[in-house]
Amino acid sequence: MGRRLALPFIIALLIGTTVGLWTDTRQQRSAGAAALSARVINEPGLYIYIPGSAARSQPAQILVALHGMGGNGGAFCQGLLGAAERNGWIVVAPTFKYQDYKNPELVLQDDMTFLPRLQAILDSVPERTGLATREKALLYGHSRGGQAVHRFATFYPERTLGVAALSAGSYTLPLRSLPVDGRSQALPLPYGVANLGAHLGREFNDEAFKRVPFQIAIGGQDRNSAETPRAWDPYLGQTRVERATAYTKALQALGVKATLKVYPDAGHAVTPQMQADALDFLQGVVKANAAQFGSGPAR
Repeated sequence: MGRRLALPFIIALLIGTTVGLWTDTRQQRSAGAAALSARVINEPGLYIYIPGSAARSQPAQILVALHGMGGNGGAFCQGLLGAAERNGWIVVAPTFKYQDYKNPELVLQDDMTFLPRLQAILDSVPERTGLATREKALLYGHSRGGQAVHRFATFYPERTLGVAALSAGSYTLPLRSLPVDGRSQALPLPYGVANLGAHLGREFNDEAFKRVPFQIAIGGQDRNSAETPRAWDPYLGQTRVERATAYTKALQALGVKATLKVYPDAGHAVTPQMQADALDFLQGVVKANAAQFGSGPAR
């Protein structure tokens, strides 16, 4: 009888062991998936998306997303999260309460408030997320956010890997002076960088700025001059299309790798094609930087 019971007992033991191994494997896979799942830090005025893939690609690349007038960071960045997950990018999307974008004094006041704040946020990402990050960030912004990202690159070029600025209404030229009506005219902030040192405590870093690639995007129908501030007319033209063109030419004349993309049928909005092209551009910047310098220094 002992021999008759041995075979069923052995079969039961094998089945139990197999089930146990399968259960352990399933639990391990579940734990691994949980470890790689995306996380969100959602604080007042700040939304940070940490893709599950970021832990595998340390130091992780940061993508800054800056909304336009009346927007908020969390909503604005949602269309970028798929690319962030694929590329292992941490998305940093603050919410800024911009003042009147047609008033140059208030524009400068906002820039001197929000852009140093953004730099401090970038410095805090490793502590907030527990992940090492690259020193230089990718920047993506629309409308007033397009103004903010290109000015961040102007203020902090050493912290900027690449800029995709969409539909900005005004620009700060990377120049200290400009001929106007046949005479050289100094360009203080927010028009140019003649007095940047007085505001930031250090002068404009021409050489670092020249190494930042830009893609300037604009809708071909975004030509309503009533929507742009008049104070920039002598330096950039009257419409967003004219200003995007003038700014791109100024960058190229300085030796910056800058491209202008005009979308003939688009107005003042982010179209799917605009967003896709901006993300392709930023992905290309990361690849080019990695090929030339490796992953770059971590923070």
